[in-house]
Amino acid sequence: MEIHQLQYFVAIVEAGGFSRAAQRCNVAQPSLSQQIIKLEQELGQQLFERLGRTVLLTDAGKALLPRAQSILAEVQSIKSGIDDALNTGVGRLAVGMIPTLAPFLLPKTIQSFTQRFPAAKLEVVEQTTEMLLKALITFELDVCFISAPISHPLVMLEELFQEPLLMTIPRCHSLARVGKLVVDMLHEEPFIALNEDHCLSQQVNTFCYEQQVNPVVVCRTTHLTTVQSCVTMGLGVSLVPAMLSAVDMSRQCVYRRIADVFPQRTIAAAWHSHRSRSHLLTQFIQCVREANAALEYHIEDDI
Repeated sequence: MEIHQLQYFVAIVEAGGFSRAAQRCNVAQPSLSQQIIKLEQELGQQLFERLGRTVLLTDAGKALLPRAQSILAEVQSIKSGIDDALNTGVGRLAVGMIPTLAPFLLPKTIQSFTQRFPAAKLEVVEQTTEMLLKALITFELDVCFISAPISHPLVMLEELFQEPLLMTIPRCHSLARVGKLVVDMLHEEPFIALNEDHCLSQQVNTFCYEQQVNPVVVCRTTHLTTVQSCVTMGLGVSLVPAMLSAVDMSRQCVYRRIADVFPQRTIAAAWHSHRSRSHLLTQFIQCVREANAALEYHIEDDI
């Protein structure tokens, strides 16, 4: 006995005939009739008296009707319950984000997400790309937010937005006052860099190699805020995500585009290729998009 057979049976009763029931169920009448015959064979009882175009319930049909209606109502209740759970955000979501994103996007994202889904159990991890991908592949995380490209057979990516990389320069530095900052001006400049385990550090190294720039690294650090502090003190310059300019209220650094090249990074959401995207996961991604859109970069290109 199958659910759709009960649906056809109840539809015939409510519509008053096989033809109208077939139209209501959006199925060919022969197919509907064949399913009713199979149902009758399985029950060992005839369900309808077929009197020309009129159909009447047999005693067996009358006995089945309230049971079939009850079963179908329960099935609908299950579906509605799942829909309600999804809409109210009941469930667990484990999220990871790289350290060069988290300070700028996580607070606003978490605030928006928890306001929309107060019943959700949210777990957040800030880690490097390598560690996040390991946790994603072993199902410890549901989604992580990283800098693309990433190539792994078990990882699915959705690109969310492009973020410029800007030069951050002490306000008293000569490069803060030039009319147009070009890549050739960066040769031999003291440089503040992130540690090599950050994907951003690798992207900056690739950029410098491609542009044949040989920065003199005078300091390597773990956090962008330390990079910012070192630049503020005049220890060097650095290439940083534009997001940093949005939260730097001190205005002791200048954030400038490199006019002749346009370094940027692609921010993406990643999840396990063997798992479907849950409603909560999709909504968290949307909150990340909104948090990024709300950022206002402070770029001083017109000197």
